[in-house]
Amino acid sequence: MPMKIRFDPAAPYEVEEADAPFARPALVDVHGGAWSRGDRTTGVHHGRALAASGLVVVSLDFRQGSEHKHPAGSADVAAGVRYVRAHARRLGVDPRRIALVGSSSGGHLALLGGLKPGAPEHAGTPIVSPDGSVDATAGDESVAFVLALYPVADPLARFRYVVGRQDDGSGFDAKRLIAAHHGYFADEAAMAAASVTRVVAAGEARALPPVWVAQPELDDNVPATITEALVRAYQQSGGQIERVHFPGARHGFIQQPSADSDKAIAMMRDFIGRHLG
Repeated sequence: MPMKIRFDPAAPYEVEEADAPFARPALVDVHGGAWSRGDRTTGVHHGRALAASGLVVVSLDFRQGSEHKHPAGSADVAAGVRYVRAHARRLGVDPRRIALVGSSSGGHLALLGGLKPGAPEHAGTPIVSPDGSVDATAGDESVAFVLALYPVADPLARFRYVVGRQDDGSGFDAKRLIAAHHGYFADEAAMAAASVTRVVAAGEARALPPVWVAQPELDDNVPATITEALVRAYQQSGGQIERVHFPGARHGFIQQPSADSDKAIAMMRDFIGRHLG
């Protein structure tokens, strides 16, 4: 017969020990690709490295241009946050400690999601509930913080930048980026409306979560002036934002192993640790 275990103050029993994860933080990852390329596997390098620190990383696929227009991607990102929160028990995550991470155009979508939880224009994408039903109702889309690598924080400013670089003789692929802007945004007014910097400066942000931003020195895709404008607007609005320079690095560096990606991942882990308290 199996031995019956009863409390015994004399402590006569052998002890078994086991590690079991509970209430881990979760990161919802939004890939880059000029709103029109890439998929949930694009961020696999930093996703695996961040997950190795004890996080749950949920990488999203979402609607992209030119088949879909803004704010379709933002609605899907908001649904991704709702999904993770709704499935927190199954995923073993703390529903209060869900955050967003994104690179390039994904950084833009991650920032918009962090600043505008519950925005009407980001509604409409249904999620599958834990019971298997489809739920299109509003839910909690708030996040604890946002990690943004070389984000296209101001799509209109970036559009004008690439237009100005057409045929400049440098080999810069301006035409592809111009087509991507036209593919995802209906017009320049939509680009302006989707500007994170404008949203913050105009007081339209519904939340100002802590933000960490990486800016490569040699980024000819998202020039530093766009990031600097975001930092100024965020600080002036009372938000907490950390901008880190990566000397000698280029746009997209996080996608492959390198000293810069190792540095960025270590700094992201540090930022996460400081904001999980």
